[in-house]
Amino acid sequence: MHRRTAIKKLGLITGGLIFLPSCNFSEEKASIVLKNLQITAKQEEIIKNMVSVIIPEGDIPGAGSLGVDNFVWIMIDDMLSKERQKKFIKGLDLFNSEVTKKHGSSFEKLNKEDQLKALLNIYKNTKSSEISGFITTTRNLVRQGYMQSKYIMTEIMPYPLVPGSFGNCEEINPEKRINIYG
Repeated sequence: MHRRTAIKKLGLITGGLIFLPSCNFSEEKASIVLKNLQITAKQEEIIKNMVSVIIPEGDIPGAGSLGVDNFVWIMIDDMLSKERQKKFIKGLDLFNSEVTKKHGSSFEKLNKEDQLKALLNIYKNTKSSEISGFITTTRNLVRQGYMQSKYIMTEIMPYPLVPGSFGNCEEINPEKRINIYG
């Protein structure tokens, strides 16, 4: 009887030890849960600030207030291969270390004007393919997510579900020259 109990407990302990490495006990946890990527709160904050810098607030809401940063993370998580995801995260970390080195503070701690200057400066002057790839990918995803956001699609550029009326019908005259340029 004691041997069976010991074997059961040993099985439970072994099973627990197998799953223990997959648990994340770090203090820095992101608010978004992704299937493939494990990101930190700092990485999430950097992307959130980058999104707000790329398309800032104006007469209409900017990308930050429309939640485009979540779109970026979901697209990176769902659409990129594992190796491109690793390059993206590596580019993100290299970008932040480059900003820290050149501006004395990490990207998310700079004010908006300095963030824009740092982003443009590093994008123009970087020799790292990881950093330029990271910035380009982020910029393209921000643009795509912003243009496909609910606010833009319903308030700014509403799409008519039912086509409108057609123009006047005109008989074609074979002798008449057609001007296709206006």
